[in-house]
Amino acid sequence: MNAKRNTKSVFSPSGILFAVLLIALVAGFVVFSFMLRSANTPEISSGTPATGEVNDVTVNRISIDMVGDINLADGWAIDFAEANGGQVQAAFAPEILEHLTNADIFFANHEFTLSSRGEALNKYYTFRADPSRMTYWQQLGVDVVDLANNHAYDFGEEAFLDTLDALDANGIKRVGAGRNLSEAMAPAYFDYDGYRVAFVAADRSQKGDEVRAAEAGESTPGVLFCFDDALFIQAVAQAAENADFVIAVPHWGTEGSTTLEDVQVELAHKLIDAGADVVVGTHPHILQGMEFYQGKLIAYSLSDFWFNTETSQTLVLNIELVDGVPAYKIIPALQTEQQVITSEQVTGEVIQQMRALSPGLSIADDGTISPAA
Repeated sequence: MNAKRNTKSVFSPSGILFAVLLIALVAGFVVFSFMLRSANTPEISSGTPATGEVNDVTVNRISIDMVGDINLADGWAIDFAEANGGQVQAAFAPEILEHLTNADIFFANHEFTLSSRGEALNKYYTFRADPSRMTYWQQLGVDVVDLANNHAYDFGEEAFLDTLDALDANGIKRVGAGRNLSEAMAPAYFDYDGYRVAFVAADRSQKGDEVRAAEAGESTPGVLFCFDDALFIQAVAQAAENADFVIAVPHWGTEGSTTLEDVQVELAHKLIDAGADVVVGTHPHILQGMEFYQGKLIAYSLSDFWFNTETSQTLVLNIELVDGVPAYKIIPALQTEQQVITSEQVTGEVIQQMRALSPGLSIADDGTISPAA
């Protein structure tokens, strides 16, 4: 009887009215909650933002640090760090190290072999680092290195291949050399939210009767040369087809001279015409000037960075891409006594030197680079 009476009361007119009111109340609360959530949630466009686009959610910002020659062979740059616990902190100014390790991409010129094998080539300087020295690349946070230089092959094919293997095993990308020509020409790509940065490198530093590295062949290991620049230009053009921002790195110029070779200027312009967005040179062991060509930066030599016991002005070239638009800045430093240091005095002197070497552009006191007014 009780069950029957209760069932009947639910479907009475008053019961039906109560149920309708309850459903309306719940539906109203759901609608109000959805409206409130929509009002406080940014609109997100479908798909990945295209290069250079800005939506309400993200701004694409990529920081790239580039430095010149680094040599981790015994007796050249690392003995001070080795004597202080094998830690890069001992050899680097904190502000320089912090900048490098915080960059999204850190590029360096790898001017040595990383191996315990091989025989030295018949040349004046040969550089070989024990494989354990990989720890310094790891501590510095290096992401990509240039092997298109005159020391990548110093201890022959065995040591060269060991170097490739060591870099690959530790997740460090490499450009300018490889197990064959295709590898040597291949860009190193970095992808960020649909935006792609590419590095390409080649060597034309070895002059006269100097013993050269092996040149990469169709099926033989070695370095990509650009004494004849056709393959380098081809590699840059192909990178430009597949990337949004292309960095070309030639190893060139006259050691110890701030005077540019005609071929440096000619090749730099060709590389930009082929699709490079910036050209950054290495090899002369000292700073050379910078210029803008077609609105794009050419830095002819970044100098030694952590290379030997000599004292030389150096810098970190920072490229910051914000929604695909580059901004350039130098972070001045000094290589001295196997350390990389900085100070207000060093900063002022390096900026003064770069202004003298680069009359066609403007360098602010904070190191920001822009075309001359």
